[in-house]
Amino acid sequence: DIARIYGIPPHMIGDLERATFSNIEQQSIEFVMHTIRPWAVRIEQAIQVAMLSDSTQQRKTFFAEVLIDGLMRGDLKSRYDAYMVARQGGWLSINDVREKENMNPITNGDDYLQPLNMAPVGTKPSATGEPQK
Repeated sequence: DIARIYGIPPHMIGDLERATFSNIEQQSIEFVMHTIRPWAVRIEQAIQVAMLSDSTQQRKTFFAEVLIDGLMRGDLKSRYDAYMVARQGGWLSINDVREKENMNPITNGDDYLQPLNMAPVGTKPSATGEPQK
């Protein structure tokens, strides 16, 4: 009953009576989304009000953010599949991925990929891979 009041899923207090792997994973995601995230937003807002002056410049420069990415990481295969899609889609660099995995950056790792089949219509890739009109 106490866990229910605070929004804690049963498996987190050791009640595995009706637990399966898939519903435990879903309950964990829901716990982060519906219990942790609302509190994180409240904390961010409280810091914004209490610690940053009404100065427009200060509020443009500083902000509070609670990062819950680590709680939403999921299993290794799902993470790596997501990184592959993001890397090949051109919106994450290899260093962006390495940063999310707490790894050191590598030389030339800030380059972003551009899929050749997504060039503007009417352009042809040159020998260097750059689109030409």
